[in-house]
Amino acid sequence: MTPLPAAAQPEVRSAGQGDIARLVQLYEAAESELDVMRGGRVLLGLNGRDRPLATSFSRQAADPAERLVVGALGGEVVGYGSCVVRPLAAPERLGVVQELYVSSHARRAGVGRAMAESLMSWCRSQGCTGVDASALPGSRAVKSFFESGGFTARLLVMYRPLS
Repeated sequence: MTPLPAAAQPEVRSAGQGDIARLVQLYEAAESELDVMRGGRVLLGLNGRDRPLATSFSRQAADPAERLVVGALGGEVVGYGSCVVRPLAAPERLGVVQELYVSSHARRAGVGRAMAESLMSWCRSQGCTGVDASALPGSRAVKSFFESGGFTARLLVMYRPLS
């Protein structure tokens, strides 16, 4: 990990096959952060990627029905985001941000916002009427990030372990 340039502008582009190894690294970092958060293990169980991770990312990068982007600062890929479209009652469609992660050393530099905007733009192009994104309870930074982008809560999911 190289030091980031002080005034580097975020760059967002579609993820390609050359990004797969870096995407695996970023996913593993995101997974480690989620694993210790309240609700994180359940979220990973529901939305986690199939193994091997490289195959999962490679498939998604090549799938025109899904969107996978990388975010970079000063040429270094420091984050990624993914999105899919879900049908609602016809003819409406909902964009769903499945993943949005920025490496801890690159946060607060606009990379997450730039990737979110790119994903929302793709959702518009797919005819979506809205976009969903998730934040775990207690993750105030993630909740604030999405609220600052115009998101509001529309559903609270309650959970009770049975052990």
